[in-house]
Amino acid sequence: MEASVQIENRSQLMFLLTEAAEMEHGIMCCYLFALFSLKTDTSEGLTETQLASIRRWRRLIRQISVEEMLHLGSVCNILTAVGGSPELRRPNLPASPRAYGATFKLQLNRFSMETLEQFIAIERPVETGDGRARSRPLPSSSRRLSDIFSSERAYDTQGRLYRGIEDGIRYLAQKYGERGLFIGPPEAQTTAEHFPALTDLIPVTDLDSAMASLKIIVEQGEGAPRDTADSHYSKFVSIWEDFKRLLAEDPDFEPARPVISSPFAQFPSDMSPSAEINIVEDEATADISNFFDGCYELLVQMLTRLFVHGDEQHDQLVRLATITEGLMIEVLQPLGSALTQLPAGPSFPGLNAGPGFRLSRGSGISPHSEPAWAVFHERLKELGAYCRFLESVAEAPPVLTRVRAGIGKYADQLKVAD
Repeated sequence: MEASVQIENRSQLMFLLTEAAEMEHGIMCCYLFALFSLKTDTSEGLTETQLASIRRWRRLIRQISVEEMLHLGSVCNILTAVGGSPELRRPNLPASPRAYGATFKLQLNRFSMETLEQFIAIERPVETGDGRARSRPLPSSSRRLSDIFSSERAYDTQGRLYRGIEDGIRYLAQKYGERGLFIGPPEAQTTAEHFPALTDLIPVTDLDSAMASLKIIVEQGEGAPRDTADSHYSKFVSIWEDFKRLLAEDPDFEPARPVISSPFAQFPSDMSPSAEINIVEDEATADISNFFDGCYELLVQMLTRLFVHGDEQHDQLVRLATITEGLMIEVLQPLGSALTQLPAGPSFPGLNAGPGFRLSRGSGISPHSEPAWAVFHERLKELGAYCRFLESVAEAPPVLTRVRAGIGKYADQLKVAD
């Protein structure tokens, strides 16, 4: 079965790889939002049996989210290898219906059966015979010319997109020659040496390594060439089946907190006025929401620097990777969970807020390491000071003290980096 995505030139390949990177990032945020919305204690109306299941779901979704980060990193490495630039930014969520295709309704929703079914649809396996994309012959002079500036999106799952990318890379390796396709400098690759948490992040320098990276993405996602228990698709299906069983036992079972969809403290500047989002009205909650977004955007900037690294030394890159991982675990994770327990405001009686994962416009970073790291350090100090201010507000979440300690620790680590 031929892949439905047709790639005829390098520009088309970089376009779809960039789109894949944006989607991996957006999908990861959707998974994390659902994860943060899950209840964590029997005091939230759960039995011990229900809580045990939710804890398993949390472990699985957390693991899937880490693997989505690996997939994002792998796509960035392929982009670098073929002469492109790593893409760590993305449109704010919910994504426009025209952004990626009908299947990819990327929006921030609390954990539910409907949300799970959307995740399953995204990761759904593709039937492709033996599961491998096939090389196409070089075009003859009788063939109709393809679109020189293509934005074709003939795919409805991640698997079909990656099958098309794989097919396109094989084709372009014939068209340009392997050396002519993989023109990026090998030293620009980011690997598990830099990012020990992503053990399967490999350098991409030729056709074999590109195919190996794509194989990891596809098999961890949909489970191709055959369905496996370790794939994202199978894991989400197992959660869905467990959820369905618990609902049969107790129709009132509710594993997630009452969280509004796509919550923002401010309306994102890149969105249409008709976008289906919810503005957090509670002032104290909105302040923490803005704080989360500030921490998240800094994390994205640091990750961008890590994948675009230029004049940093190896130990600096390892340190930067360690800091970004720590910010995710010690700052964003507790803040995201805390937001799902805070009131959204008068227009949402009985409902809570959640993390918006909002990115601002024009927040690029310097291509030079010294000013980039100086800005990162400065920003961490500012975020730490803002966190201290939030702690002084009445009924502030106790987690803020721990978050500020983490921010301070990583600010100190950045300062001593030469």
